Amino acid sequence: MKAHVLLLRPRGRKTDSRVFALEQLGLSYVAATVRAAGLTAEIVDGALEPDRYDALLGKMNDGDYELIGYPIYPETVRRVQRDVARLRARGVRAHVTVGNHLATLHDRTVMVDFPDFDSAVRGEGESTLPELARCLVTKGDLAQIAGLTYRQGGEIRRNPARPNIQDLDVIPFPARDTLPLVLKAGNVPLLYTSRGCNARCDFCSVHNYFNASPSGAWRGRSPGNVVDEMESIARTYGVHEFAFADEQFLGHGRTGRERALGIAEEITRRGLDFRWFMDTRATSVTQDVFTRLRDGGLRVVFMGLESGYDPALKQMRKGLTVDRSIQAIDILKNLEITPSAGFIMFRPDTTLEELWCNLEFLDEVGCVELTALATAMRVYSGTALESRLRSEGRLRGAYYDYQWSFQDVKVESCYATVMESADTLSAMYNAFAGFRRKGLVSYAECMKLQRAMNRGPLAVMRDLVEAVSKDGGASEAVRAETRTAFKECCEDFLRLIRFVQACSAGRTVAAGSPMMSPTYLC
Repeated sequence: MKAHVLLLRPRGRKTDSRVFALEQLGLSYVAATVRAAGLTAEIVDGALEPDRYDALLGKMNDGDYELIGYPIYPETVRRVQRDVARLRARGVRAHVTVGNHLATLHDRTVMVDFPDFDSAVRGEGESTLPELARCLVTKGDLAQIAGLTYRQGGEIRRNPARPNIQDLDVIPFPARDTLPLVLKAGNVPLLYTSRGCNARCDFCSVHNYFNASPSGAWRGRSPGNVVDEMESIARTYGVHEFAFADEQFLGHGRTGRERALGIAEEITRRGLDFRWFMDTRATSVTQDVFTRLRDGGLRVVFMGLESGYDPALKQMRKGLTVDRSIQAIDILKNLEITPSAGFIMFRPDTTLEELWCNLEFLDEVGCVELTALATAMRVYSGTALESRLRSEGRLRGAYYDYQWSFQDVKVESCYATVMESADTLSAMYNAFAGFRRKGLVSYAECMKLQRAMNRGPLAVMRDLVEAVSKDGGASEAVRAETRTAFKECCEDFLRLIRFVQACSAGRTVAAGSPMMSPTYLC
């Protein structure tokens, strides 16, 4: 036997690369708890090592592993099914279990629709999966494992839920098997310092996932425990930048704020030169708290702003207004903390008025990722949005591949047109993100450079919306003009990036070059 447990993530598509060149922390945590239980575990991440993953599937034999575990997402579950079917065809009879939101919120249906899966781990897996592995090794009774839905004798059985872990400090630090690959790809270590989110955004399944098990409210690790892990990673891998992947780093209320400040203060108290990034809600951003977080190393803040149109924010139950989003961004800019934002340009209910408001908002704030122009809302299982669209007859497809229809055909035409340039917009933003990571220019110059990047594509998008508003749709000529215009914006910005990088490196640029004047900083 090569190991008791094999933990896998399937290959990613090319378009997934920016997201998936990171650790899958769920697998890392489970590997750590399996090893702490005295069993062996191996991680093979197909998104980071596609060749190794393919080779493993092609040569695995029955008996190499007792248990194979996969996290499943709407966009990956069919890939996982195909890969498991390949193993079954090779005679591999190892128990295959799946986990994550889809397995938790649709456990029975997943088991019916994907018959090669033997079980589904519901909720947090750090206790359930080691128990499952031990049970398989000792030929025990699966009925005794809380939080497990499993197949037995042609039936699907569902054990009682397992409560969420309340003291997160007792969980071993995640196994960092794949971190060297992440660092090689130019990314940073991820940490979970808390779990859960008490917000109720109508399109998000996070609170449903945690509340599917008892005690699902937000919970945070202690500041000392968090900084201990950061120090351990720094000693082992020589890194000083970290990304906190919490759904809501600041938690909710005074307790959450004090814990977040405690982490920053602990970093300072230990004299550590760490820089870190985190996610939060715009409503949590205040001058006093974020001044102290910045002093403790905070450098980048991601916020789910989602829209520049108040009626849309209300419908999404964001508990946020456009003015509050702008206030949060201004606070971060004043503190020279880089703001980053999630944004949903296209929703099922988007109107042309909303598109105009979104474009004005993006132009005003100047710091939302350019890829927002080609971002459409995803419908996740178990959400209020799913229920509403289903009741309105606007949802089709399976729970792992929902498709929805626009209310406004003109908006749909805008969406179809801009999606033809999604890769172009992504290439432009990725070039900027890579440049920003190099730290070659000041904070103010970097923010102005991002605004320069956004200016052209926003103008192209305005022209598209205006044309569709007049004509009722985008003609083939308009679509071709839009594709060309986005491409030209991308090429212009890439030339600008090369120019700024050359100047920063002390190189000279030929006299008369159209890029000689630093007008992008105006």
